[in-house]
Amino acid sequence: MDVEDKDYLFGKSTCRPPSSEEIAQMVEGIIPWSDPIADDTEGSFDTDALALLRQNVAAPVTAASPSVGVKPMIPLNGKLPAGYTYWGQWIAHDIVEPTHPNQNHYSSRKVTPCLNLDSLYGVEKGLPSHIYVDERGFFRLPDNSWDCLRDSHQTPLLPEPRNNDNAIILQFHVQWQRIHNNILNTLSTQPLPHLWDDGRYFYQARRLTTQLFHHLVKQEWLKALLDKSVYQYYFASTEPKQRLIHFTDQLARVPLEFSHGAFRFGHSMVRETYKLTASDSFNLHALLTHQPFNGKPIGGIDWSLFFGDYAQEIQPINLIVVAGMGKVPVNRNIAERNILAGKKVALATVHECKRYLMDNYPWLCQQTGLTVKESNQVLEELKIDPMSQTSTFYRLYEDNRLPLWPYVLAEASAQVDNPGHRLGKLGSIIVAEVLAYAMHKGVENNDKNTGAVDSDVDLAVTCRTLKLPEPQVLTMADMLCQGAENG
Repeated sequence: MDVEDKDYLFGKSTCRPPSSEEIAQMVEGIIPWSDPIADDTEGSFDTDALALLRQNVAAPVTAASPSVGVKPMIPLNGKLPAGYTYWGQWIAHDIVEPTHPNQNHYSSRKVTPCLNLDSLYGVEKGLPSHIYVDERGFFRLPDNSWDCLRDSHQTPLLPEPRNNDNAIILQFHVQWQRIHNNILNTLSTQPLPHLWDDGRYFYQARRLTTQLFHHLVKQEWLKALLDKSVYQYYFASTEPKQRLIHFTDQLARVPLEFSHGAFRFGHSMVRETYKLTASDSFNLHALLTHQPFNGKPIGGIDWSLFFGDYAQEIQPINLIVVAGMGKVPVNRNIAERNILAGKKVALATVHECKRYLMDNYPWLCQQTGLTVKESNQVLEELKIDPMSQTSTFYRLYEDNRLPLWPYVLAEASAQVDNPGHRLGKLGSIIVAEVLAYAMHKGVENNDKNTGAVDSDVDLAVTCRTLKLPEPQVLTMADMLCQGAENG
């Protein structure tokens, strides 16, 4: 990856990076049950032409089966539901370029820093390929209620192939295809015109689908995940007095501190096993490979087990990654890959990030409560296991050389408010900056799709039409667990 100064929030690090031995010690502390890996090159995927996807595969648009199943009897009580992990992964796949060069990804989609759901639609603007939608603008779906459409080679017909990386993210993607279909189905009482003759209804459905997604990201996902002061600063009704990225900026990619550092906090949220229905659980390997587990194939997910008050809980965000992530992706150790990714592009250390913010954005720091001095809780997290090599985190911190990614994990684990289920201040600022920009640019991009039927149709009308709660109380659980995905 060729990087430029504008690809950074805080600029390149000028500190001595961790040595191979120090990296190995950190990795052993984060994921001690997995062998370290050798140095590897991070770069963009090689993209092939869509040769396998040229078939025009027709399939009926069918409704999903209602979500059913016995919910766990333990309420979350403010903890993050397991679905948040894959919600975040879907966001990443929409705005972050692929970095692993060795997987056989076949997409030719140009990834942009705009959260405009082009990973769902396949195009940044204009009409999508007939590979993905039929002549009326509905996503083509198979007869079952959970899989995506596939070609004769069983290759998934997805604009973003990373959304087939595991069974949960794949089904989350399919549910948003169904949400689009359901919205499109409500826009006219007359038969919809041929898409390539009149795309107005499709554009309207895309705009409303994206609007719904943005609303949920801002009002639910970010509100739950971000430090409260940081969330208030960025997403209150008033425009922030200082921000690192201005909405007038034209970024070629999301900043590297986000893609190669802070936003990889989700890797710590992954569970070792997931309950997909009331009676069936699957381990991480089965979900990543789409293989049966204990003789049972993966079927449709009961989304009430992933979103809502009685869902499964995430693995708390901390300096531990579950064993199943030890060979992800493709027999690679995810912890070492993340640290090496930051080292390769010379990400600023924790101290460099904070000092940059304190020197250049004092109002932001004052309003969000960011300080250079750490709380005792964070320092204790960095010395989490005095009997082993995990004290490497603390030594690197004391030497002003601690990488960003492990610090974000430790900072989240040390939160006084909902520890392990809410990011700390530095991690929150990076995530808030990038996603505020990404959503703003996503709206701009959708506005370029001219010809929507009615640009005045707002979120409240959409919710009432879909028989959903009002926007101020709408949740992802409402979208996926109450039938709004059917289409």
